[in-house]
Amino acid sequence: MTTATNPNYTDVVQEIGQMLFQALWEGEPNLDKKVRELDNIINQLLRKIGFIVVSLLLAELARLVTKRVKAAGLTIHRCKRIKYLSLFGAIEIPSPYLWNKNTQIGARPVKEQLRIEHGDLSRAVQRALTDFGAEESFGQAAKRFEEHYGWEINRASVRREVEKIARLAEKFVEVKLFIARLKALKSLTTRPNIEQLLVELDGCHIRTGTLLPAEKAEVTKKRRLLKRKRESDWKEVRVGLVRPVSDKEKRTYVARMSKYPEVVGQLVSAAYDQGMSKQTQVYAVADGGNGLREALQAQFPNLTFILDRPHLKHHLYSGAEAMGLTDVERHKWVSGKLHIIDAGDVRQVIRTLKGSPGQGKERIANLFQYLKRFRDAVNYDYFRAMGLLIGSGEIAHRSSIYSPEAPQNSRCNLASRYSKSHAGVCVLFGLMAGGMIFGRNNQLSTRN
Repeated sequence: MTTATNPNYTDVVQEIGQMLFQALWEGEPNLDKKVRELDNIINQLLRKIGFIVVSLLLAELARLVTKRVKAAGLTIHRCKRIKYLSLFGAIEIPSPYLWNKNTQIGARPVKEQLRIEHGDLSRAVQRALTDFGAEESFGQAAKRFEEHYGWEINRASVRREVEKIARLAEKFVEVKLFIARLKALKSLTTRPNIEQLLVELDGCHIRTGTLLPAEKAEVTKKRRLLKRKRESDWKEVRVGLVRPVSDKEKRTYVARMSKYPEVVGQLVSAAYDQGMSKQTQVYAVADGGNGLREALQAQFPNLTFILDRPHLKHHLYSGAEAMGLTDVERHKWVSGKLHIIDAGDVRQVIRTLKGSPGQGKERIANLFQYLKRFRDAVNYDYFRAMGLLIGSGEIAHRSSIYSPEAPQNSRCNLASRYSKSHAGVCVLFGLMAGGMIFGRNNQLSTRN
């Protein structure tokens, strides 16, 4: 939420600007040779000004709330200085504890009235840390923060903040989807009907870590704690979206590190939030993963399943390769089979594959079973004519950035420092931070 600037500040800003200009013009030598560094020089000065102004304001606010408590008959019993992390750096604030001996009443006005405790972060710092920490490893996020704002922050602080906001994000999504389903079920027969919905679902992998005792019983230098080693493992996260067929922008995303029925349950709630009723026709585009289609059909009424065409193409190429076909022959074989399947005659392809002898017969037998299982989900020319997607392109793209096979420089390291219990939560938050969940102006604001 943006706050309108007080119009009276315009004169102050102008005055400060003139003072800075005068100081730089008179005190900075060889300005004509520093043209490309001027903005950086001024940026450093403005950071220092911001630090001073915020420090003075917080000190004065602390003095004011303390004065109010004193007026009620309390006196300062002890006073400590606490650190508050602002966008301009760590600021120390006096935080006294006051006590009334007669009434036996104590007060901490800075904590109770200003709601500031030692180590607290401003909302701007929270926003920066969660944005950076959702996109990169915590170490890289800490470096990026220092590059942007000019002061150093520990990577552990980034981790704690991102995990905290991620848990809030997960709770926000769960509550919102639960409320959406309740509202929909109450008015399922009378609510406005959306005619067609599109559902996409795919999986991705994230790197998780578990801390285990180190092989040698050594302790850390500073805190003298037993050293531990991190055991990494890749865990699958399911990512899905729901949107009207006719509106590509009205998308709702979900993501969970759990089994298909739970993820599909959230997709159903998201579909209700989009306006699904008993009459809505739902089209689901996904690959042929075990249990995926069955989970979708079990929870979505009026569902038409569309097998992801790129996955089918991949299976066809694998079969052609197992048969020992060369590059040109392999491409020709796959193109011919796809052309027949697209036209709606998948049964012809199934017949040609049945009982295929020779090289790669086991792989061809698997392909035969695969096509037989999804023979009603591959009429791609018909689906295209209806204006439907035939590939889970967007979800597959989002998933690929987490794949262990993705190049290291392009892979999102979102969960590379998370424990197993937090990994799915933080992928969820990563999607939200990117504006991908509840894209209909329903994002959980990291400012709050």
